[in-house]
Amino acid sequence: MYSQKSRLLAIDTPLGEDAFLLTRIEGEEAMSSLFSFEIELYSESASVKAADIVGRNVTLKIMQTDDQGLKTDTYSLINAHVRRFREEGQQLQDLRSYRAEVVPWFWFLTQTSDSKIFQNKDIRQIASEVFADNGFNDFEFRLFGQHPVREYCVQYQESDFTFLSRLFEEEGIYYFFKHEADKHTMILSDHDIGTNVCEEGKVSYRSSGLSEDAIFAWSHQHEFRTGRLVHRDYDFTKPADRLQTFDKAIMDVLGVERFEQFTYPGRYQSKLLGEPLIRLRTEHNEALHDQVFGKSHCRSFRSGHKFELVRHDDAAQELDTYLLVSVQHRAEDYSYTSRDEESRGYENEFVCMPASRVYRPPLKTGWPKMLGPQHAKVVGPEGEEIYTDEYGRVKIQFPWDRYGQNNENSSCWVRVSHQWAGKNWGSIYIPRIGQEVIVDFYDGNPDRPIITGRVYNAEQMPPNSLPANKTRSTIRSKTHKGKGFNEFSFEDSAGNEEIYLHAQKDHNTVILNDEMHQIGHNRSKSVGNDQTESIENNKTINVGNDHQESIGQDAQYSIGRDVHYSVGRTQHEQYAKDRIENVGNILKQGIHGDHLYQAGRNFDGQVSGAYKLDVGSKITTNTGVHHLMAFERFIISGPAGRIILDGSGITLEAPNIRLKGAVSMGGSGGSQVPTLNLAANEVQPICEECEEKKD
Repeated sequence: MYSQKSRLLAIDTPLGEDAFLLTRIEGEEAMSSLFSFEIELYSESASVKAADIVGRNVTLKIMQTDDQGLKTDTYSLINAHVRRFREEGQQLQDLRSYRAEVVPWFWFLTQTSDSKIFQNKDIRQIASEVFADNGFNDFEFRLFGQHPVREYCVQYQESDFTFLSRLFEEEGIYYFFKHEADKHTMILSDHDIGTNVCEEGKVSYRSSGLSEDAIFAWSHQHEFRTGRLVHRDYDFTKPADRLQTFDKAIMDVLGVERFEQFTYPGRYQSKLLGEPLIRLRTEHNEALHDQVFGKSHCRSFRSGHKFELVRHDDAAQELDTYLLVSVQHRAEDYSYTSRDEESRGYENEFVCMPASRVYRPPLKTGWPKMLGPQHAKVVGPEGEEIYTDEYGRVKIQFPWDRYGQNNENSSCWVRVSHQWAGKNWGSIYIPRIGQEVIVDFYDGNPDRPIITGRVYNAEQMPPNSLPANKTRSTIRSKTHKGKGFNEFSFEDSAGNEEIYLHAQKDHNTVILNDEMHQIGHNRSKSVGNDQTESIENNKTINVGNDHQESIGQDAQYSIGRDVHYSVGRTQHEQYAKDRIENVGNILKQGIHGDHLYQAGRNFDGQVSGAYKLDVGSKITTNTGVHHLMAFERFIISGPAGRIILDGSGITLEAPNIRLKGAVSMGGSGGSQVPTLNLAANEVQPICEECEEKKD
């Protein structure tokens, strides 16, 4: 019966004490990396089942020694999970040989793959969610810097490990592992005070290499690194701002500032966020500039841990506190088969850096590159048809997003490409909820989508049936929360060409200068209600042939000044009832030929002032009764005289007065008889007959 007690190497497994005997460890651990150790095991059992060990948690133990190099009861621990396990089949005495690889729990996240969107969360929240989803809680955040909330962060077709690794690297967060007897805890930090101290906190460098717990190889390296960094990005809400940041490294190397690295895009949306990011990259260069490569027997050396170099046999200036960046471990213990001390031992190779500088992980994890456009569906709140913001952006859901709920929380606001986009001019068509859109990505970055087009599908069919209407090109909108539409379409079928415009309600046209229409054939217009025209200056209508207007009820014309009609031939007017004219000043008619009028009944005329009629030839009036009345005076004038009828009587003024026919005197006009008598006495003729009698 074999026992691991008092051995240099030991292992605890779920199979029980001493079920396995650990004889060899070889592997590497590094900051911001997964550790991996190949171990050699022996067992008295020939029937170890892989299912009992693969994936299980085990603890590797390396015995510590005291200052004199003597064995102690304390161990340096490496806790891990078994990734691989295989039987070698080799027999060593009565022991069967096995090989295994052990890794941290974070390694299991390399075995996942997902596409997921995180919104309005910082790195601590994102990582905690991913860890919890995988069933792990052995982690500890030691964050001291400001880590911004990410409005929109996409994990796309990548493992949880890759996704988190690139986020940690971008934000300057390193990690290492703290090992205990039954677990290992992932420590995540962004500051030099987030590291641990080795159990062997004070270490000496001894060139002789005889000390059990000392450094026996020490090589300090200084490397030329770029000392000047410039980053730039773009934010469409501040398009005039270059969003450029600058930083330079602090390195005691001549000329480092002469060489500049420019990066675009810098992956930030404001200088406030960009300045810390560029500082992280500078600190990474500063850390790589100054490193030490060494070897030791210090069994407690772990990446992410610090030690103090208290003695250096060759260079006292090296005395300082250092941070272990990586450690390669090698240990073996074949004491089960040999009593030779050379059959067991431990040493490591390490890389460290001055602890006064902060370690920043390199940007070694690639970001997913979107290789081309993708399709998505426009989404929004329940009951809405259009959901947008002041920039015309919309929300979308990708088909690969298993967690989105097809609502306003499925994505960030996504910009939309339009045919034209200017300063308060251009075209805009807001994608509506339910539409399928084509989405591309700035620089292939899944965190920065943009809608570049829209397509039809079986649920969102074209406005015209195809291929029957293949010659019709259409722009058709849809009434918001209604069944109507506006449409502008073109028919290009030969002989049936047409431009069609449909307005569901109003159609308004604003033209600041001229509008011209040229119609080769007919034009028809039908107005269901009123038509109003307002013309501030002139209106001219030229009709080549006939002009007909039919008015169902009244017609009213209001003309500010003159009206001129020019009729080439005859003008016909027919009134079913009355015609009323009201002239504010003069009514003048110029008739070059005849003036004919016919009244079916009466003809009434009323003149408030004078009435004058000039006739060049003659006036003929034919009537049954002709009644002329003058209230003050009635005058009939001729070439040689006139007759005046007024209140004083009738006056006949003429050189000669001839009366033909009998003269009858009487009635109520008796007072006039003396006048006639006087004329007779004076032998004055008063008619033709009197003139004859006189002779």
